[in-house]
Amino acid sequence: MKENGKKQHLIGLIMLSTVAIFWGAGFVLNAQLLDKTFYDTPSLLNALRFAIATACLAAVFNKKLRFNKHILLYGSVGGALLFVGFMLQLVGMKYTSPSHSGFFTAFYVVLTPFIAWMVYRRHPHWSVFVGAALAISGLLILNISGDGGASWKGDVIILVSAAAFAAQIVWTDYLLKKGKTDYVQLTFWQIAFAAALFVLYTLIFESKHYSSMHFDAGYDIWRLAIVVLGGTAFAYYAQTYAQIHLTPSETSLIMACESPIGAFISMTIGLEPFLWQTIAGGCMVIAAVILVELVPNLRRKRTAQTAVQPPPDDETTDDNG
Repeated sequence: MKENGKKQHLIGLIMLSTVAIFWGAGFVLNAQLLDKTFYDTPSLLNALRFAIATACLAAVFNKKLRFNKHILLYGSVGGALLFVGFMLQLVGMKYTSPSHSGFFTAFYVVLTPFIAWMVYRRHPHWSVFVGAALAISGLLILNISGDGGASWKGDVIILVSAAAFAAQIVWTDYLLKKGKTDYVQLTFWQIAFAAALFVLYTLIFESKHYSSMHFDAGYDIWRLAIVVLGGTAFAYYAQTYAQIHLTPSETSLIMACESPIGAFISMTIGLEPFLWQTIAGGCMVIAAVILVELVPNLRRKRTAQTAVQPPPDDETTDDNG
């Protein structure tokens, strides 16, 4: 059983690391798809992502899924938050670079403890406040771009999307800790409702742009395949599996790697130049994520180990008794 647990842990690490690569590359691929094909129809791109992800998850978990009024409520709230987060993220990417998009999105890790503070009334660890200050400083440095700060509009939009992602994480955590539902149910129905919202939105507000879209099969199909199949369908399945077998700190730290991966790919292929602001600000954001996630979790782990450790044997008492 112990060996099996180690194997599942290793599989979880590999799967989640693959997801980080897919999501990091996704910042670049989404930017390219938006620029060439989906500039006026960002919701159509998200509708494709979430509809296919819903179908894939339904195929995998079909025997475990159920539907009732409670899961309707839980899924609709979570799905609405995902809808807002991904919608604003793609809109923001139209005005900023892939590296900025990745690092500003990563700010959700820093925001999450503060939203949880409002929900649970638990004061965050001191490292969260230090991490927040470090992250804000990094984001300000990122915004000092060589073009005079022209990307600020996209950065602000993506920052709001990060808040939606953080709220969705706290909502999910709240439901699971209260035992309202299980993770498979919640994951599937949140994605399903997000897909429905994206489909409705694109049909109502973007359909007038469909006829003017220029779809280049050679350019678009493989990018869509990676974003839809790898970065959405596989990613959410892998994340579900990994969160069962990895610690929260392991999960968060691996997922935080998506930001530097996206920035590295973007600068390597020439989509944006190497700037000291990007490197310095990005490093500060990632350091903040590590500080926010790692220090409190290590403290909780040490506290738990101390609580279960048996008291030392009193050898002197035994000898003299």
